Amino acid sequence: MKRKPIKINWDEIEAAFDNKREDLVYYLDLVTGQVVLEGEGEEADFEGDDDLLDDNGKENGPPREATTRRYIEPPDEDEETGWMESFLAEADDLDPALFAKLTEALDSPGPLNAFRDALRAEAEAEARDRWFLYRTERLHETVDAWLDANNVHAAEPPPWRS
Repeated sequence: MKRKPIKINWDEIEAAFDNKREDLVYYLDLVTGQVVLEGEGEEADFEGDDDLLDDNGKENGPPREATTRRYIEPPDEDEETGWMESFLAEADDLDPALFAKLTEALDSPGPLNAFRDALRAEAEAEARDRWFLYRTERLHETVDAWLDANNVHAAEPPPWRS
């Protein structure tokens, strides 16, 4: 079924895919294009967002059925670890000592944190920037693939495609 294109807030959807908190769950409303947050702690994340409420403190607009929402599943630890491995495979010009530290980090328990810690402690700004750019590109590919898989048509292309 082809749906009408929806206006998507690209910063919000990117943040949803970058979500590391297991107590927060994000959905995309396929009618409004709104990124919906559910879970413990959501009130703290959106304090001051009173514009979503009417004068009686209720949400504006009719409630949406669950069938109009699609769960946004952020990349899991295995996928992000795969990104790190691919980054290292492509970054053959990194300082050998840094390369060794990052490779060692991937073999440790908790490779995501160990990799980031090694980047913070050992890497020059250029190497850190390269990793974060690489990771952002993988995240955008994940968003694009999810939109395609869920047959979501955006009214405007994401900023990373322009």
